[in-house]
Amino acid sequence: MTTCVQRPLHYTARGDFFKSKIANSLLRFINILPVYRREEGKDLMYKNAETFADCIELFKKNGAVIIFSEGLSENKWELRPLRKGTARLAFEAWNNSDIGEKLKVVPVAIHYCSWLKIHPVVYVDFLPGIEKTHFSDSDESGLFNKKFNDLLRAILTGRCINLDKSTDIVSQNKLTGFMLKNYIDGAWSAKKLQNKYSSSKEPEFKLNYKVLADFLIKENINYDLKFTSSIMNVINLIGWMIVFPVAWLSNFIPYYFCKAIVWKSTGGNDFHDSLFYCMLLITYPIYLWGLFLTIAHFKDFIAGLIVLFLVVFSAYYYEASKRYILCYFKRKQLIEVKAMFRKLFEKGND
Repeated sequence: MTTCVQRPLHYTARGDFFKSKIANSLLRFINILPVYRREEGKDLMYKNAETFADCIELFKKNGAVIIFSEGLSENKWELRPLRKGTARLAFEAWNNSDIGEKLKVVPVAIHYCSWLKIHPVVYVDFLPGIEKTHFSDSDESGLFNKKFNDLLRAILTGRCINLDKSTDIVSQNKLTGFMLKNYIDGAWSAKKLQNKYSSSKEPEFKLNYKVLADFLIKENINYDLKFTSSIMNVINLIGWMIVFPVAWLSNFIPYYFCKAIVWKSTGGNDFHDSLFYCMLLITYPIYLWGLFLTIAHFKDFIAGLIVLFLVVFSAYYYEASKRYILCYFKRKQLIEVKAMFRKLFEKGND
């Protein structure tokens, strides 16, 4: 979202991440504000008043604040229940004489194909805005919060993927994830399929859907890449086998160093992946610079550049080629997958 919007953005994040003075100063420096949830302790929720006051001051200066209304970071594709924070902040801002109707709430739907894939696709959709005129001035805060969240959910539901909670969630998550990872405009394709699944009364359609999802799970198929020639697949395989030990030996120090620290800090909670990424983003360039200086000092400048290239390229090639190789070994199963998709979308089931 920061790359899509031509203006500074402030974000909100869970409050327990601001415990230390260093973390608090660093996060605020990069425009992140704390929001305290019941999960962090009811005794801390009073601090949200300070954050809301900071947001109001930002709004007075025509600033923008991003709030993740679901309040959770989980490995799930569908829209989750919305919390009250966004509604409460909008209510307070719209009732502030210095802000009033100037404030607009812009719902944003975000889908991603994978957080592990190289060059992942992220779908960002800015949806119709919510304005003060959508609500009555006589609404008290409790009624307003409900109306606001109902409207926000209705807008997001029009673009977000929704799973049918009354039936097989595992199959729906698997098939939704597969489409997001592999299809052009995967978010729209997955949503279209899920709408059909939720509304369909045809037993044959749901049976075909279930068979396809079970096959993907059983065969552990996550990617469907276009096959290159057999020669190129062999070259990829040989190259991968040669590059793998180089990639692992030259990159395991920063990787496991960051992994150990982050795991100790988070215990694997919903901030683990974000912190791991950020720490690698800072640590890895330092590691590469140190490695280059060491080789350049004991050998020469050219040798340092060569080692630097090999370290980075081996890691990239290892990850990129791994998916081609996995698909090559599962090429027969992928032919079956394509046939199952054709059956799923054949006439009467599209």
